[in-house]
Amino acid sequence: MKTKQTLLITVFLLLSYFGNTQTIINNVSLLKSELDTISAQKLPITSAALNQNGNWIIFYGDIGFSFVTMPAKLSAKLDTLNTKQIPLKDIDFVGNSGWVLLAEDNAFYSDSLPAKILSGLKRINQQGKIIKCISIYNDKSVVLFTPKAHYQHNISSLLKKKLSDLKYRNQRIKNIALTKKDGWIVLYAKKGFSYYNIPLSMSIKIKELVQNGSTLNKVFFLGDKWIVVYDNYKYISNL
Repeated sequence: MKTKQTLLITVFLLLSYFGNTQTIINNVSLLKSELDTISAQKLPITSAALNQNGNWIIFYGDIGFSFVTMPAKLSAKLDTLNTKQIPLKDIDFVGNSGWVLLAEDNAFYSDSLPAKILSGLKRINQQGKIIKCISIYNDKSVVLFTPKAHYQHNISSLLKKKLSDLKYRNQRIKNIALTKKDGWIVLYAKKGFSYYNIPLSMSIKIKELVQNGSTLNKVFFLGDKWIVVYDNYKYISNL
């Protein structure tokens, strides 16, 4: 395991809203600066998430992370894992205070998760399966685990069909991201992707990347913003 330097940035900001539905990303200029720095250092961007307070967190390299004001339990857990040089894999938030963090092969740490999601993760963990990624949006969730299997809760029938088709075709799924209005995107095989109800600007950029020979790695939705990671450490976004 390669050890990467950790950037730890804590900024205390007020919660702000646009109307009653859109959460504004706190200090988006700092987020973009962090992503630019990480990409310039050719470190893989492994996860990005936004909580309901508008505070963001990103994982990069093996153990690197950067955030704006996280819950005390999560911050303490990240410090402990970093000290032990345990790789960080993915993170997401649910509800007002819930979060789940994936680390190592099949370890997960969480707080205030809905019972359904928690029980699903426990079953995967007890079976010794390698947990790859998790995406949660409101009461919907998908967890990918080894080798081509997934756990799902309350996802749309269209996404269920897509995942079933990919399993039937023996395709390796790399990443799933959920967004509002039952929107989703699935990255699979080397350059495969499928999506429903994502921003038009995002779909155009993804098609351009694949047509130009790039490999899609991960997609993250942060409220109405999005980040697409490609060729391991490069990214595009509408930040």
